[in-house]
Amino acid sequence: MSNADPQLYLSAPIAEVDARRAATKLRNLLRINSEFSLVTGTIGLVAASPIARLFEVDQIWIIRALGAGLVGFATGVFLVSGTKTSTLRTWSQITSLNDLGWVLGTLAVVGLGWISGAGILVMGLTGLVVLALAVAQIRARSRLVALLNASGATIQESPPVEILEFTRPSASSMAELWPVMTDHGLYGKLALNLKAVESITPDGPGFERVCTDSRGRTWSETCTLWEVGRRFDIDVDISDYPYPLQTVQGSWRVDPGQQSQSEIGMRFAIQPNPGLYGRLFVPSMHLTFTPILKHIASGWQKAASLHAEAPVASTVETS
Repeated sequence: MSNADPQLYLSAPIAEVDARRAATKLRNLLRINSEFSLVTGTIGLVAASPIARLFEVDQIWIIRALGAGLVGFATGVFLVSGTKTSTLRTWSQITSLNDLGWVLGTLAVVGLGWISGAGILVMGLTGLVVLALAVAQIRARSRLVALLNASGATIQESPPVEILEFTRPSASSMAELWPVMTDHGLYGKLALNLKAVESITPDGPGFERVCTDSRGRTWSETCTLWEVGRRFDIDVDISDYPYPLQTVQGSWRVDPGQQSQSEIGMRFAIQPNPGLYGRLFVPSMHLTFTPILKHIASGWQKAASLHAEAPVASTVETS
């Protein structure tokens, strides 16, 4: 059974869901910033001497100091990415201002001719990446603030609840897709991280299923929303969940398409366990979920197409 009376994040008002999506986007941008700063800072620490020669700088300690500063900055930005929303709003802005300061510093160094032509190229490319991240972070933060102000939503969990999602247009109709989307055995075969999914009770509100991952570990899931022909949501029983997450909820839906027959959508709300392991696990989920969900959507599309063609093939054989 799933947790008693869980807070259903994916069934919340759309304005609140959109605010969580915006916060998740900002968090992911900060993580990219952190990773980029960590890589460049580590290079500066490890390869200070060759970099100093390339830049035609005599003071190697300056390169090492910049590298150490970037590693410290990366650590701070990573911690900011996993804070509650009010802290995220404040410190993401400070992070962006620091990024813009780096860009201005780069322009000053280049303009004063303190480094070689090769150094100018390296610093220029680095500055462009930092500038792009700063602009993206500022825009993402502005959207988050606007959504929070417009909706009055309070999303202050710590650790934060984040949203992962995937959508894909489909040439199949909603009626053709729904049976394959609710084929839980097929889902177990298509999800790259799973070995099997078994239905315990019939489909409908409150139905239960058991998932087995590729390493043989199992957990149970309970349906919290069932809209026939369109959408169903589940809540994962985290008491036997093998990953460092304290909340996992999923939503699978098929909607009318704008430029296609329909649109497949999958959305997940996840909340890590407190501590470093949970913080580190969330970015890996963002990286791995997209190919997993893409593979599932492709499999559903193929299965729906085969089901749609089956009656036609039978008619031809009969005639």
